[in-house]
Amino acid sequence: MGPGLAIGAVAALIWAALHIQGTTRFVPEACSNVAAFLPAHVVGQDLAINQLVDAVCEHLAPDADGSSSSSHGGSSIGSSSSSRAQAPRKPLIISVHGPPGVGKTFTHTLLARALYNKDPAAAADCPGEQCKGAKVLYGLNYLEADRAGQLGQVRSAVLEHLRSTPNPLLVVEEYDKLDCDSRGLLRQLVRHPELANSSMSRAIVLLESNLGFLELEAMLTAAGGDKSQITPEAAESRLREVVLSAWRRPPACEPLEDTLAFGAAVDFFLPFFPLTRPEITALMEMELRSRYGSRLEAAGGFLRPHPAALVWLVDRVDFAGGSYPIEGAKQVSTVCVKHVSRLVRKAQEELKAARSRGAAVQTAGHKDSRDRGHTASQQHTHHVGSVVVAAEFVLSVAPSGRELQLLQVED
Repeated sequence: MGPGLAIGAVAALIWAALHIQGTTRFVPEACSNVAAFLPAHVVGQDLAINQLVDAVCEHLAPDADGSSSSSHGGSSIGSSSSSRAQAPRKPLIISVHGPPGVGKTFTHTLLARALYNKDPAAAADCPGEQCKGAKVLYGLNYLEADRAGQLGQVRSAVLEHLRSTPNPLLVVEEYDKLDCDSRGLLRQLVRHPELANSSMSRAIVLLESNLGFLELEAMLTAAGGDKSQITPEAAESRLREVVLSAWRRPPACEPLEDTLAFGAAVDFFLPFFPLTRPEITALMEMELRSRYGSRLEAAGGFLRPHPAALVWLVDRVDFAGGSYPIEGAKQVSTVCVKHVSRLVRKAQEELKAARSRGAAVQTAGHKDSRDRGHTASQQHTHHVGSVVVAAEFVLSVAPSGRELQLLQVED
C-alpha cells in the first residue's frame, strides 16, 4: 500500500471512530441542545417538557468529584468524602403518560437528536445512523407460543445495546400493556441495572404509555383548560397512583412490594395533556409554514395563510363535540393534505412555468439586446419582509365556504 493510500485509510478509520462515538455518546452540548430544541418544537406540553429538560440536564451535570454522567470512568481514589457518601449513580428513569397524538413519540425522537448531535436540526436520521445510542422497543406483548423465544431475543438485544453503548437512551413504548414475563424483564433492568453494565448509570430510560389519559383530561377540564394551573406534584401523584393500581389488577404478576419498588425506581411521571383548540391552531400554522410554505419558497413563492383559513382548517379536526381533539395532533397533517396540498402543488407548477417563460424571454432579450445595444429585462420580483420572491400567495376561504383557495397577490 502506498503512503497516500495508507494515510487515506487511517483518515477513514479516524472518521469512522468519531462518527460512531458521536452517535453513541451524548455530545458536550447535550443539555443546551435539549433545553433549546424540545421547547421550540413541542406544542402544548410545557409542564412535561420543562421537567424533562431539567431532569436530563441534572442527570448530565458533573458530580461533586468533577465527573459527569456522560464521562467514562467511575469514582477515583482521590474523590472527596462527600462524593463517596453519595448514592451510586442510577439510570434516569422517566414515565411518560398521555393520550395518543399529543407528542410523546415526537418528544423522544427530538430528545435523541438533541443528545447525540451537535446540530439536532440537521439530524434527520434519528433514531438511526445519527443516534445509534437510542433504542426504541415498540411493545413486548407476544403470542404464548412465541413468548419465550421472543423475550430471549429482546433481552439479549437490549443487554447488548446497553453494554456496547457508552450513553444509551432506551425507550419502551406502551409499557403498561406488557405481559408478566415482559414486565419482569423491564423490572429487572430498572431495579437492577448493574446486571446490564455499569454504563446504565449514564442511561436515560423513557417508559411511554397512554395509561392515565382520562385522569389527565379530567384534571385539565377541572382547571378550566388552563394547564398552568396544574402543578407537577399533582400530576405526578395522580399518574403514579394510576400506574400502580393498573399493575395490581388481577392477575398480579409480582408481590406488592415489587410493584411498589418498581414505582419508587421511576424518577419522574410526566403528564402529556390533551391538546386544546389554540394549540391545534398553532400546530396547523406550523404545518403550513414548515411543509407547504417551504415548498413554495423553494419554487420562489411565499405562503401567507389568512386567519380565517386557519380557523376553517382547525374546524375540520374532529373534537367529537368536546374541548379536545380525539386523535391529538394526528389530524393536523391529514387535514392539510386534504385541503392544502393540491393548491400548493398547482402554485408550484405555475411558478415553474413562469420561470420557464421568463428564461425564454430573457434568452430572446439577450439576443435582441446584442442587436439593439441594450440589456434584457429581468424576471419581476418583490419583497415579502426581507424575503425576495417571485410571487406571494394567500391561503383563504373560498366564497362558497366549502373549500380553500390559494390566490396570488397582484402587484
